[in-house]
Amino acid sequence: MNKTKNARQNKTNRKSNQTFQTKIGLFFLLIVFRTATVWAQPSPIALAPVVPVPAVTAPAMPVPQQTSRVPGQKYIEEVWDELESATFATPTFKELGTLHEGYSFEELWELARTANPSIRQKENLITAASGGRIQAGLYPNPTLIYSGDNLNVHGEVGKHGLAVSQEIVTAKKKKLDRAVASYDVAAARREYSMECLKLQNDLQIAHYEMLHAILVCKVEEFAQQISTDILEVATLLQAERKSQSADVLQFRTMLHTSALSCKQAKNNRLATWQRLVSIMGLPDLPYQPVRGSLITHSPPRNWQTTWTQFQQTSPQLALAQLKVVQAKTYLARQEAEQTSNVFATFSLARDIPAKTTVPFVGVSVPLKIYNKNQGNIIKARAEVAAARREVERVTLSLHQQLAKVFCDYDNAREQIRVYETSVIPDSFEALRQIAEFYCNGKITCLELYTQRQVVVTALLHYINALKTQAIATVRIDGMLLEGILE
Repeated sequence: MNKTKNARQNKTNRKSNQTFQTKIGLFFLLIVFRTATVWAQPSPIALAPVVPVPAVTAPAMPVPQQTSRVPGQKYIEEVWDELESATFATPTFKELGTLHEGYSFEELWELARTANPSIRQKENLITAASGGRIQAGLYPNPTLIYSGDNLNVHGEVGKHGLAVSQEIVTAKKKKLDRAVASYDVAAARREYSMECLKLQNDLQIAHYEMLHAILVCKVEEFAQQISTDILEVATLLQAERKSQSADVLQFRTMLHTSALSCKQAKNNRLATWQRLVSIMGLPDLPYQPVRGSLITHSPPRNWQTTWTQFQQTSPQLALAQLKVVQAKTYLARQEAEQTSNVFATFSLARDIPAKTTVPFVGVSVPLKIYNKNQGNIIKARAEVAAARREVERVTLSLHQQLAKVFCDYDNAREQIRVYETSVIPDSFEALRQIAEFYCNGKITCLELYTQRQVVVTALLHYINALKTQAIATVRIDGMLLEGILE
């Protein structure tokens, strides 16, 4: 009789335990479904009004082929009957890399190009160089000389004379001076265009870094919410004596770690904004998010083609070559200095007591005996050689920088391809299957949390690869020009 009663009691307990496990499984799956749809929700951050400028819309990223269980379908109907309206899908890659609220790049550029002091500085240097060219082409002024002799001697008026002296420049020195100064103007204009390209590149890179920082915050908030929900599940299991207290402590530690990572991501987002407004020249501009996409759809690049294009179009290399031509012109100017200028004088002297006028014409030429300008010629020749070495140095420097950026571009592009086609879809599919196993009591919460960490890490690595590829694209297309404030 007692055995029958005990058997009935055990059957009742097993049925109660199965009912509780099913409820916990349903609760946890609702948590997983909620976190899976959090990603595509718009950010609730309130925005200050900004100037409406058409946003740059990135082409849609191809969605990787899903597994046999299509998102939105019901599966394991006997357990998930109450979850018919829930979805558990891998977020599309366009959603992962795109933000729709805040400043666009075009709006930031309009603000930066009027506020950044480096642009105004280069404009002033063009004006200064133009003034130097004007001055270099001016001919020497004539000299007016007055002379008097025997003035008021014994009551006589004496002699008075007036002379004009003019330096006659020989050997086309003024033409060479204007040529040297013209190269200064050309160099200033080229530096101005380089500065504008630097500002554009720096601003574009900062814009991509800002997009990346905001997306990382979203991922960390996503991870923190899952950690909170898993801790709630573990606490309920412990209350029913189906989980160890150590599990709750472990999950609580993981929650604190997630909260710390989320806080660090927000601090990095603010620091990235401060770097952005410094580049713009508006350090007091209050924080606002930015909109745009990290997805650039950059095509594969060939190293030899890219390097050949750099050698032909690089503004740094063109500026170095311009300096060589200027140095050669300056050398010709110093060699022309070996030819002496001529000084001509014409005067009229009036002897008032004798009532006579005496004209005088004089010509003087310095003799180049000791000073033949040989020191300046040696200096100018050395400057020509140094300018040629500078072209070689710039070429090697560009080759070195491009090699690194090109490697970053190729690595990021391959990483994006692998993550889009395999890593992210597989990690989400694994998370779905592990959730099923947990619902059936086959695994523990710890294994589910571990897979959650795999999903979050995959998302972060994917976003990092998007940022790396976008920045590498800017650097290659922008001829490696950056550092507007350096």
